[in-house]
Amino acid sequence: MFNLKKYFIILAMCMLKSFCWPMFCEGNQVPLNQEELLQKLQTLEEMVKRQQKEIEELKNRLMEQNVNLKQEVQTAKEEAKKATEKAALETEKKVRQWIPKWVNRVQVSGDLRLRYEGIHRWEDAKGYDQPNRDRLRFRARLFFDGTITDELSAHFMLCSDDDPYRDPTTTNQSFTDDFNNKGIYIHRAYGVYKPKILDGLELVMGKFKNTFIHTDIMWDPDVNPEGFYEKYSYKGFKNIIPFVHLGQMYVNEVKNQTDDAWLFIEQVGVEIKTKPIDLTFALSWYDWSNLKNTKYLNSAQFKSGGGNTFSLANAKPYTVYGYAYDYNLTEAILIATLNIFPYPLKLTFDYIHNTDDNVPNGQDTAYYLGFDLGKLKAKHDWLLGYKYAKIEKDALLGSMADQDFYGANRKGHKIYFYYKPVDRLRIGGAYFITKPVQDWTTEEKNSIYKDFGRENRIMLDTVFEF
Repeated sequence: MFNLKKYFIILAMCMLKSFCWPMFCEGNQVPLNQEELLQKLQTLEEMVKRQQKEIEELKNRLMEQNVNLKQEVQTAKEEAKKATEKAALETEKKVRQWIPKWVNRVQVSGDLRLRYEGIHRWEDAKGYDQPNRDRLRFRARLFFDGTITDELSAHFMLCSDDDPYRDPTTTNQSFTDDFNNKGIYIHRAYGVYKPKILDGLELVMGKFKNTFIHTDIMWDPDVNPEGFYEKYSYKGFKNIIPFVHLGQMYVNEVKNQTDDAWLFIEQVGVEIKTKPIDLTFALSWYDWSNLKNTKYLNSAQFKSGGGNTFSLANAKPYTVYGYAYDYNLTEAILIATLNIFPYPLKLTFDYIHNTDDNVPNGQDTAYYLGFDLGKLKAKHDWLLGYKYAKIEKDALLGSMADQDFYGANRKGHKIYFYYKPVDRLRIGGAYFITKPVQDWTTEEKNSIYKDFGRENRIMLDTVFEF
């Protein structure tokens, strides 16, 4: 590094030597007078100033060169970056031209769940002790979501299932049957139309995801209804969104008859969104029509009737003749999400009543109380939850409710916890403590409710998401 001070000292010493040396060397004994000495010093001072000026000019030129060099390096970097980006865009453009256009409009995702399930049955429906059961299971799901236009989209879902009746409430496959191959079925296939002319309107047809506000005492999470639904949410208010949700579900088409089995749903509600608390309130009406013409439900083949009351023959072996009552249900549900804690807290209350006049008192009501604390979106997120439910015998259609809880005529607790140690991996489990609300009749014990007694159940899950 250039030392200006040191340079001046050396320069001054050299100049002094050149001017003063003749005064002291041999052969020149004549001393300089004061005026000559001052003149020489003045000359030396002027020379130093000129040298200093030259040094400053050299320093400025050097600094300008450094600045120009930095600018040239930065310009070269920017030009190289632009060239790289241009090459990448050209390559991407070529790849997009090669790939079919529909690939860019379709999003593919899925998950794989591996589960250990331990069942401790204290007693079956007849009161006999039952051995414990341990099993390993898996669930595999694949989702295809395609955007057709700004208004149209199509959705498709494949999922595992091993139930002989293709029960809509399960997607599990058990590790059993001598390494046999497992079945894959279509669990969703539907189209969505959201017209721009009326913002907030959604029209859906097919076998679709259940978007009605509900809990698992009404619907098992795996059930995907079939038919039509229409939903309109008014978004003209700032923080309040009222909505109407209508559904016409085709339960079973009967050949050569007009009284097919249907489910009609009418739901109205409101969402209130504020910073500390979000509220959702919904009132629903469910009308199960012509259940006698269902293919599996009326013969108790989905989880042995789901806990409801059936008409049975008196002679042995007992024969199922169908549901003893109609299921015309009213439901009120309230969900409150509190964002005033470090983790969100969701509180849920659900109340269901069967309005059929023939249903005895004590068999027509169900309710749910529960909470979720936390979230499951990113790495290290966790969720802790609890529910208590009491579902009287004919309060709802038990074969469509949560089958891990055993549908209707059931009460008890569920505790669950899940954690994401890394992105796209979830571990955790649930613990159930359940028992019947009321005892089964002798006919029911001998026909369809063989195993629905008091039970503890544990589930340990590992879920891979992609």
